[in-house]
Amino acid sequence: MNPHRNILTALVLTVLLAGSALPSVAQEYKEAFNAGLEAAKDPNSFATARDKFAQAVEGAVEASDNDVAQRARYYAAQIDYKMGNTAFKAEDFESALTHYSSGAEIYPAYVKNLYGQGLALKKLGRMDEALEAWTKVTADTRDRRTALAALSAIRDHFYYQASSAVSKRAVVAADADRALTALSELTNYIETPDADYYYYTAVAHQIKGAFAESLTAADQALELHNGSRTDKAKIYFVKGEVLVALGNTDAAKTAFQNAAFGSYKPSAEHYLETL
Repeated sequence: MNPHRNILTALVLTVLLAGSALPSVAQEYKEAFNAGLEAAKDPNSFATARDKFAQAVEGAVEASDNDVAQRARYYAAQIDYKMGNTAFKAEDFESALTHYSSGAEIYPAYVKNLYGQGLALKKLGRMDEALEAWTKVTADTRDRRTALAALSAIRDHFYYQASSAVSKRAVVAADADRALTALSELTNYIETPDADYYYYTAVAHQIKGAFAESLTAADQALELHNGSRTDKAKIYFVKGEVLVALGNTDAAKTAFQNAAFGSYKPSAEHYLETL
């Protein structure tokens, strides 16, 4: 028997066998992707689905199948977001953060996970990191709804600080300064202040006795206001008190007439009766 012929035959068989194996290997990531889709139908199988999509991503990348890789990343990120929400509702904020972070890593364009990261980080007392995450969301124009939610979360954080500072019974100038500091920090994250920003600014300046500045801020708040009548009443009430301090009784009465609504009505009417 010709030994060279045997070697050649063996080489041919090796190549043929290797070639026949390639389709099954390439098919594995697609099977993993389909298995992920099937598992994702049942919330109890989300963890399995997430693993299958991760396998599909790895195989698709090796096969240069960008379409499957992209879709698998997207579905994995969606599952991470859902599992993060479940953990968040159960107040397991560490687990929620882990899920959100995994989703943000595998598919950054799905910014809901980045928003969720911020929520979990806030609950864990890591506020600087939460603000950083939300700021990244606001800079992304692909998901306007989530970007607005992140912007609202940023505002709420600083408005809570300002409100807490000026809502004490025995409020002093130092409290007003803390509120103004919080509002100043907010401007690092937002381009355009809203009515609430100017309202708390007006209250802080009123406490400090800076009535001209307070009146200006109250007017700016009224100009930008587009919320409830109760919120508008509180702005008018502060304006009325500032006008009283400035000695402008007629203008103060007009302000209190507009403030006579909801919880501000009794106090506003009291001013109207005594001015």
